[in-house]
Amino acid sequence: MFENVVALDSKKHATHKLLLSEDFSFARNVLSAPLSVAEVIKASREFPIFFPTSGRFLPVAQMGYRKDGNLYVDDAGRWTARYTPAHIRRFPFVLGKKQKAGEYVMMVREDRISPQSDGEPLFKNGQIPEGGIVERARQFLTEFQKELQQTEALLKPLRDADILVPQVYTVRRGEKTLGQVKDLQVVDKDKLAALDDALLASWVRSGLMGLIMAHLHSLDNWNSQTAFNSTESNAA
Repeated sequence: MFENVVALDSKKHATHKLLLSEDFSFARNVLSAPLSVAEVIKASREFPIFFPTSGRFLPVAQMGYRKDGNLYVDDAGRWTARYTPAHIRRFPFVLGKKQKAGEYVMMVREDRISPQSDGEPLFKNGQIPEGGIVERARQFLTEFQKELQQTEALLKPLRDADILVPQVYTVRRGEKTLGQVKDLQVVDKDKLAALDDALLASWVRSGLMGLIMAHLHSLDNWNSQTAFNSTESNAA
């Protein structure tokens, strides 16, 4: 989704504009999206939500099970889900890290900007226009980054509690395997119930328990996803 991105430059891109499009074909091979805690409830009504076994420890909305198989992008490039994760909505902008810790640079996918476009200008008189597309994108990305960091902090007690178990989902039609999703973790209900009451109470107060319950309820969405292709799923 973020291949061929370039850093925005007020000189190089002085006359460039953002190509306006409602086509979500760019997300056709995006099968998962990291979620902030603010998104989990809405996302849980649509997608199964898992936790990764590696990388940043964030809730992940699973949107498919095979390459080029995002189930929520139709043949015409339309987004069909009721909720669109912020990870998808930030396109075509993304934050790139500078050498100094905590600093970021605005980046954009190069094929989405052009001086010949009829879209919104990126710069005006060498400056980022107040309220313009670049400023709005920067505010969105900065807030999203902050929310993801807050979500990681909220989830640390869950990670430390050792109540996550690995899960592999295999999607089959008859004897044929259509796809498989690995490197996932889910909360074990029995291990959750065995935790100390005081710990569970603290999770309720912090909001972590609400996130866990949304995750558990969301797992039923896996069956809905496999039904897109009239498949049968087997969890192992």
